[in-house]
Amino acid sequence: MPRILFVCTGNICRSVMAEAFFRRYLGTGKALGWEVGSAGLEAEPGRPPELGVVRVMSEYGLDVSGHRARRLTREMVEEADLVLAMALHNSQRLVVRHQEAAGKVFTLKEFVIRGLPHGEHLDGHLPAERLRFLMERIRRIEGWEAPPGGEVNHQIKSFLLHYFHLYGQELSIDDPLGQSMDFMRRVAEEIREAVDELAGPRLLGITGDLPARGGG
Repeated sequence: MPRILFVCTGNICRSVMAEAFFRRYLGTGKALGWEVGSAGLEAEPGRPPELGVVRVMSEYGLDVSGHRARRLTREMVEEADLVLAMALHNSQRLVVRHQEAAGKVFTLKEFVIRGLPHGEHLDGHLPAERLRFLMERIRRIEGWEAPPGGEVNHQIKSFLLHYFHLYGQELSIDDPLGQSMDFMRRVAEEIREAVDELAGPRLLGITGDLPARGGG
């Protein structure tokens, strides 16, 4: 069963929203067999989502009030097939802590933006096959391959992975914690759009479009 793990800092805002938006697809069509979860690098275990998150997600017909924060563990990273952080500083810390998993760590927007140009080659492939193909292609265009006759050590891999992203803020989603409700809504919509692209026909091919608000 392919597993996707969304990661942010506290697991009370962005990763909660991303998990909820992706979970709408589970149990429908090609999404059968997929698993999704979320965690935070500095999460306080058991903490509920921010009230603004609960309110904004209810506007999409999604109830996240029962979510409780989880702190990211090595086991969670090892068990995931794809780890999608909300911001570059999250993914950078992930790679430093779990260098052996660097090949499956991306930001959500990085995976979507850098993966979409390859979607035209995915017709007829199952979602799990699409996932493997996209992960490999995104890393290839980033200069991920080892040099002829040798392996790149983990520190150098980490450096190569993020060198060209240090100032690429278009690959990050801002933290809405402590911001206005309008800001929270903008972040939620940004995450929804990215998750719908992730699950949509040009990437994982799980299902078609879902309504932006309401209707579950």
